[in-house]
Amino acid sequence: MPDEGPGHAADWLHAHGHSLTLTHLFEPEPVFPALADFDGLLILGGAMSVHDEENLPWLRAEKAFIQQVLRAGKVILAICLGAQLVAEALGGEVRPNHAPEIGFWTVRFSSKSLAHPLLRGWPEKATVLHWHLDTFTVPPGAMRVGMSVGCATQGFVWGDGIIGLQFHPEMTVSMVEQLIEFEGHEHAEEQEFMQTAEQIRAKLKSVWKGRKLLESLLANLVAVHEGEKYSY
Repeated sequence: MPDEGPGHAADWLHAHGHSLTLTHLFEPEPVFPALADFDGLLILGGAMSVHDEENLPWLRAEKAFIQQVLRAGKVILAICLGAQLVAEALGGEVRPNHAPEIGFWTVRFSSKSLAHPLLRGWPEKATVLHWHLDTFTVPPGAMRVGMSVGCATQGFVWGDGIIGLQFHPEMTVSMVEQLIEFEGHEHAEEQEFMQTAEQIRAKLKSVWKGRKLLESLLANLVAVHEGEKYSY
């Protein structure tokens, strides 16, 4: 969606000499990049569901492309809707979470997940931004990455180079403001795991905690792509 760009991911990639191209699948006649033209795939979020293919037929094309990328062995970072798409592609199930999870909530990471090469350098917990109605089961052969009080599955890692995150480490302050505006959240009432716009704005400094997680993750993904080997 227009309000869910790469944010902090673009900042880090450009600062470290990497190029980034964007494919907006919601636009008419999007063109996917050739597999030979990129090393890794970043799949971002959106308000739609993975099950909205009838109304949003581009989802079918995106799912087919994700399967191609998986078969090609590229590194993948998938966030929110992106994580749900990759989880489904790997055999997981996407379904409604027991309650909406919107706002800044704490995610706790298990010692087992923190031993994975992609999560090297992560803390045991972090307060990060969430904005989702659905959740997913951990795909067969994958490992769970963290949990929050409002959502039992905050991500997964599959193999050495594929990770899906339910939360949003890429969001900048301005992107959070856009979400509040574009999603009509300004007048939302507080629910069990849904903060109001005022409560979200009071915690905006926490976007930097997400940024630190993302920067470590991107460095680890690059290391995996370049062939650095780990034991874990």
